[in-house]
Amino acid sequence: MSKEPILREIPSLPDEIIEAGLNGNLIFFVGSGFSIMLGLPSWKIMAQQALSELNMAGFIDYSELEQLKNLDPKKQLSIARLIADDNKFDLDLSKKFTEKSEDESIYKTLNDIGCTCVTTNYDLLLAPRFKDQTEVPGSFTPKKCTRIYNKADILPKYLTEPGNVIHLHGSIKEASSMIVTTREYLQHYDNEYVQVFLKELFDKHVVLFLGYGLEEAEILEHILRRGSAYKNPERRRFVLQGYFKSQEPLYKYMHLYYDKSFGVNLIGFIRDHSDYQQQEEIIKSWAPKIKVNKSELTVDLDFMNEVLDQ
Repeated sequence: MSKEPILREIPSLPDEIIEAGLNGNLIFFVGSGFSIMLGLPSWKIMAQQALSELNMAGFIDYSELEQLKNLDPKKQLSIARLIADDNKFDLDLSKKFTEKSEDESIYKTLNDIGCTCVTTNYDLLLAPRFKDQTEVPGSFTPKKCTRIYNKADILPKYLTEPGNVIHLHGSIKEASSMIVTTREYLQHYDNEYVQVFLKELFDKHVVLFLGYGLEEAEILEHILRRGSAYKNPERRRFVLQGYFKSQEPLYKYMHLYYDKSFGVNLIGFIRDHSDYQQQEEIIKSWAPKIKVNKSELTVDLDFMNEVLDQ
């Protein structure tokens, strides 16, 4: 039975997350909330930018622009892509993501932890610097980050290799890989490879969702359903999510909802003073307590490779 949920400015780090890091079994699942704090576009902003670009190019007028703005962002982007394709117009959405630096941001702290990450973000700010904790302090070299973003390459094996980043919706590194329209979104999650990947993720790993507010709840729940997370409630998942102090009753109901529906433990933090920027202080507080090791499977494979090389 879960404890009574209480909103705090700096929530306690669950022991299960600490243990999962030591066992090489922890995965960070990162959403757009962190990137938006650095000024990168949300779905809503990206949709507005795409429609404005089509308006400036003369493919839609101001009346059409205002009417389309009343739709949800995914529908806006889907229609924008259809209009662009019909007019052979290059609507390169990857151009909306200008280069940002991780320096002194939440990403620097997150990357220094070195945990393997799955993300629905297109940007390249996630780049974990995994340092093998078994190495002599001061003598290790951070493992080079492997970035996976093509659908055919989204395989469970990358979850067991520390320091990887798996872009579930594609990446600006290759604009054609970006999952944007409703049709692409539905086809993507109907893909057998993606479903196997998500099932493996939720069956065999402890997952901490970061950067998913109430606004991204639909995406989060869709991922949990597609990964059949509700079928394995013993394997814990955690979501860091912000609420105002006055929303404490809502937080308690959402805590119950995620627990009973998906086996997810909702970790609430107070937004009143720093809004979503409060997450930076939380991650800085948690980071020294999370030590990431290789999983037993990876260690065994490394040993076998060493034997074969000899």
